[in-house]
Amino acid sequence: MNCLVFRFSAMGDVALTVPVLRSMLERHEDLHLTLVSSKSFEPFFYDLPRFEFYGIDFKDHKGFMGLYRLFSTLKAYQKWDCVLDLHSVMRTWVLDRLFKWSGIPVYQIDKGRAEKKALTRKGNKKLAQLPHTTERYVQVFNSAGLGAEFKTDKAIHSNPGATIVLPLDTSKKRIGFAPFSKHREKEWPLKKVEQLVSRLGETDRYEVLLIGGKGEEADLLEGMATSHKNTHSIAGKLSMEQEITLVGQLSLMVSMDSFNMHLAALLGVKVVSIWGATHSMAGFGPVNGNEKYKVEISPEELTCRPCSVFGSKPCYRGDFACMNNISVEMVEEKINFALSENI
Repeated sequence: MNCLVFRFSAMGDVALTVPVLRSMLERHEDLHLTLVSSKSFEPFFYDLPRFEFYGIDFKDHKGFMGLYRLFSTLKAYQKWDCVLDLHSVMRTWVLDRLFKWSGIPVYQIDKGRAEKKALTRKGNKKLAQLPHTTERYVQVFNSAGLGAEFKTDKAIHSNPGATIVLPLDTSKKRIGFAPFSKHREKEWPLKKVEQLVSRLGETDRYEVLLIGGKGEEADLLEGMATSHKNTHSIAGKLSMEQEITLVGQLSLMVSMDSFNMHLAALLGVKVVSIWGATHSMAGFGPVNGNEKYKVEISPEELTCRPCSVFGSKPCYRGDFACMNNISVEMVEEKINFALSENI
C-alpha cells in the first residue's frame, strides 16, 4: 500500500508524526509512506523504513494555482492508494478535494476544534483531557484500514554523521534550557529563566546548554551564557541534525510548551515543561511519562487557564499570572525530582 501523507506545520506537530509513522511502518511490512512537509523538517525522519520525505517550500505553492501545481506534481510522482491528511487546514483541504476528484481515497484528521474551543473559552470551560495529537494521527490510519499499536519512546533517531564538538565537562550532567516559544504567552519571564540558570550553574553539578533560534534569541542567550558559570549557548550555532544529536545526549530538558519539549521527549530525554496560557489537556502534552514533570498553576487555582489552544491570544487579564506566578523554586524542585527518578 502506497500512501501520501500531509502534515505541513507546526514544527512540534510535525515531530509528533514520527512515532506514529514509525509504528505503522514497523507493523505493516507492505506499507510505503511519503510525507509532504517543509524542507527543514526532514532530519526528524532519519532512518524510517520504506519512507520518503517530500520536502517543499510553501512560498512556491501560494494560492489555488500554486496548490494545483503541487497536486499535479504529486499525482504524477507515484501511484497512490490513499491520501492521509494529518493537518486539515485550508491548504490541505484544497489538495484533498483535488485528489478525491481524481478518484483517490482521502482520510482526514479530526482535530476536535469544538472540544478545544470549549476547553479554552472564557466562561463555563469544559475541562477534560482531549485525545493526544498522536492519537488523532493514529485515528487517520485506522480510518484507512491501517490499525496498529503505536509507541513513542525514542521515536526520533539522531544521524550518527551529525557530529558535535563542544567544550563541555563530561563529568557533569547536561541540562538543556529552551526558554522561547512561538508565542509570548507560552514563555516564562526571561528574568526568571536567568535566575534559574544561575542557580543551576553555581552548583557545579551541571552544564547548562541554552537552546534557541538565530537573531535576537541567539543574542539574548549568548549574553546570558557569558554571565553565568557552567553555561553555554548553542542558539543559532548548530544544524537541525546536530541539534537533534545534542538534545539526545542531555540528562534533562527544561522547555516551554514548544517544539523542543516534543523533540526531547521523542528522543527519550526527560522533560520539565513550563505551561502558561496553554494546557496539555488540549492534546499537546509531552509524551513518554513526562506529564508528571510539568510545572503550572492549575486551572482550579487560576480559572482563566487555559485561555488558548496554541498560546496565540494575549492575556485578557493583563497580569500574565499563569507564568508570573510560577516561581524559580517551583521549577528547580521539579528538575530535582526528575533527575532523582530512574526511568
